[in-house]
Amino acid sequence: MLNDLIYRLRALVRHQRAEDELQEELQYHLEREAEKYRERGSSSDTALRRARLAMGGPEQVRQQCREARGTRLIEDLLQDLYFAARQLRKNFGFAATAIAVFAVGIAASTAIYAFVDAALVKPLPYRDATRLVALYERIPVGDRYHLSYLDYRAWKQRNRVFASLDVYRPDPVTLNGASGAVEASGALVSDGFFRTLGVAPFLGRDFRPGEDEPTAAQTVMLSYETWQRRFGADRNVVGKTTILNGHPFLIVGVLPRDFHFAPVGRAEFWRTLHGFCKEYPTCFPYYGVGRLNEGVSVATALENMNTISGQLAREYPKSNRDRSATVIPLAHAILGNIRPMLIALLGGAALLCLIGFVNVSSLLLVRAESRRQEISVREALGASRFRIIRQFAVEGFLLAACGCFFGLALAACSINILKALIPPQALENMPYLEQIHWSVRLPGFAILVSILGGILFSAGPSVHLFLSDMRKGLTEGRRTSAGSWRRLGAMLVAVELAVTVVLLVSAGLLTKSFYRLMHVDVGMSTDHLAMVHVLRLGPWDDAARNIELERTILSRLSVLPGVTSVGIAGEPALASGEGFSRLFAHYRVAGRSYVGEGNEAMDQIASVGYFEVLRARLLQGRYFEETDNTSSTKVAVINRTMAQEEFPGEAAVGKSVINQYDPEHPIEIVGVVDDLKDGPLDMKPTAAVYRPFNQVPTSEFYVTLRSSQAEKTVLPSMVKAIHQIDAGLIADEEETMIDRINHSQSAYLHRSAAWMVGAFAGLALLLGTVGLYGVISYSVGQRTREIGVRMALGAQRSSVYQLILKEAAWLSIVGVVGGVLSSLAATTLLRSLLFGVSRWDVGTFFSVTCLLLASALFSSYLPARRAASIDPTEALRSE
Repeated sequence: MLNDLIYRLRALVRHQRAEDELQEELQYHLEREAEKYRERGSSSDTALRRARLAMGGPEQVRQQCREARGTRLIEDLLQDLYFAARQLRKNFGFAATAIAVFAVGIAASTAIYAFVDAALVKPLPYRDATRLVALYERIPVGDRYHLSYLDYRAWKQRNRVFASLDVYRPDPVTLNGASGAVEASGALVSDGFFRTLGVAPFLGRDFRPGEDEPTAAQTVMLSYETWQRRFGADRNVVGKTTILNGHPFLIVGVLPRDFHFAPVGRAEFWRTLHGFCKEYPTCFPYYGVGRLNEGVSVATALENMNTISGQLAREYPKSNRDRSATVIPLAHAILGNIRPMLIALLGGAALLCLIGFVNVSSLLLVRAESRRQEISVREALGASRFRIIRQFAVEGFLLAACGCFFGLALAACSINILKALIPPQALENMPYLEQIHWSVRLPGFAILVSILGGILFSAGPSVHLFLSDMRKGLTEGRRTSAGSWRRLGAMLVAVELAVTVVLLVSAGLLTKSFYRLMHVDVGMSTDHLAMVHVLRLGPWDDAARNIELERTILSRLSVLPGVTSVGIAGEPALASGEGFSRLFAHYRVAGRSYVGEGNEAMDQIASVGYFEVLRARLLQGRYFEETDNTSSTKVAVINRTMAQEEFPGEAAVGKSVINQYDPEHPIEIVGVVDDLKDGPLDMKPTAAVYRPFNQVPTSEFYVTLRSSQAEKTVLPSMVKAIHQIDAGLIADEEETMIDRINHSQSAYLHRSAAWMVGAFAGLALLLGTVGLYGVISYSVGQRTREIGVRMALGAQRSSVYQLILKEAAWLSIVGVVGGVLSSLAATTLLRSLLFGVSRWDVGTFFSVTCLLLASALFSSYLPARRAASIDPTEALRSE
């Protein structure tokens, strides 16, 4: 058997040598047979003739020997492949067009799939990640907010659905380096956090039970990147001490290379809670992560958590009123808004790929029709329909293979370009996108799509062959009826136009949504604004020192060239996410009866001049003044949303509110400003209370200034001036307000979706227009005799125009109607990506309809003009 296999492989690899050996063997047997006849007395010529008759026809004998090798099918396929390659080379324009169209579809779908693979397909770097869930507290402001340490302990002790439950929060740290103090990203976690995730350290050990208690030793774990960058990849780092926030921390472990946890960004140092906010029921700094017990669903876990939340609300009405639970799969929490965006982009790429398939199939149908006479001759000479269909299949798969090759090359370039376009700020919250790289799954995906394309390419001409009477091709020559192909081609083009409408509508909605997002009223003038984060090391509650630092910074920066105004806030405007980037507190109106602590509102700190820097709109009262200090009455400025919620139909200025953390000192409202966009661009307005820096001084804040010069040129001067005040100050996160908006995660997601789907839609419109042109042009070519007869009988050119344009109009209308109906269903996938736009936006649908009809008119005008220019005499003579 092995020798037989080797013989067959040798016959395939060395085909010509095998043929030569076969010829020698047949010649040998012929001579031996002739020798027998010569021995019986026949002459040499007679013996040779009788030997040939006895052996049979030489070509038939050769064919029988070839079949005996068992390689006939492979040899035929290779022959078909060679013939298909020769045909494509002969029709280079057709082949190049088909391969290019197919390659674009493969490249688009593969490039988008690379992002889908990294974010949605590739499992999270945790053990049994499907059982992990994220836990939040649901409050009137939103459904994904923080919980207190006491709530966490109650959830952990009372639940019956989790195998383990832990909490975390981002918490930056300060390091003392050779160039001075710097700030590094970090996170606080409970001691079982990594065991809940199922993550084992790369080096060292995990946190031990009890290490998050206040009396335990201070320990820290390093991210893999930090271990390499800051500690030189020292494998003996475990057991050493590092100084964080001015205190020694024992390094106990290094996390794995592929570990990431998007909710805290790219944290470098992971520390235990160490009792942070342990004894304050009104301190809500944490988010939860839990591992479900076997067989427990997310819905069951949510029900159990809401039951516990209800118990806590009854036991602690002051701190837990209106608080319930939110439980979602951890993958959904980590992926956030990028999940629907990637699904929408993959859908758009699939539709573009489908249009490419339809276009190539249409080209192959045209080519099959043009080869009608050739195929009829081959069939008349004995070729079976299976043999001809196999030839079509080989040609189709050869086109698909070439398109796949060039598509993968184009996809590799596209992936690198798209990855480079991700802003660093957005990548901080999407670390899983750093895992995008060329893997075996990408060519596997492309090959699978190409196989589907090859099947579709083969099916069209094959079906056309079965539906046609090829014998007519021998008698009719070029005078063939275009009816069957025209109907099939028209149907394909209508599908193509419908898919184009879906992509155009999606692109229009996303573009309008992005425009609305970028022009949303943020309550301030964003041009010429620059900001820097400042942190003073040491006791954060040293009020006198904090106020002195604030005044020094304001006075020093105000004299910089081009600076017109300076202000300070505890948090920057236009944050990139909810929860962590903003502090919330309960406020209630003085004199009103409340159950609990009141309603939650953003708790912001602002200096004198801050609102003036932003050019916020003052609706009532006044801004802060220097007299609003620790020796005067506590005051606050609230935003429009809080005024409408707490004081509907009445003036808020002069009223007082009470903060949950200081119930003994009512806060007088001295002003109302229009809503400032203190959260993400697509976040709904939220109640906010602004308190003067002089009354709530802090050692960490953001300096914002307005300059008459280009704001980017001021940033280095700001940092330099701050360091001149005190070299130990941390001054980082320098950024312009325009860049903050453009690089925010919400802006990036909306912009990316609009640009990508828009690019798909543009290509789809081009391919759809070309496809319609091809159908109409081919129809004119096949109806040349008919049009010549019409014109010979007196038909005017206008009637010929009308005949051709009417056909194009019907195709376009069918495609548009089908596309509009499909869009109403398809755009439901875009709802989470739309901002300020309805998914059935009439203006978008009307614009797309007009654009497609205009493109259809343009693409059909040239064939119509060619038809109207036909010379009846020449048309009839050519037939």
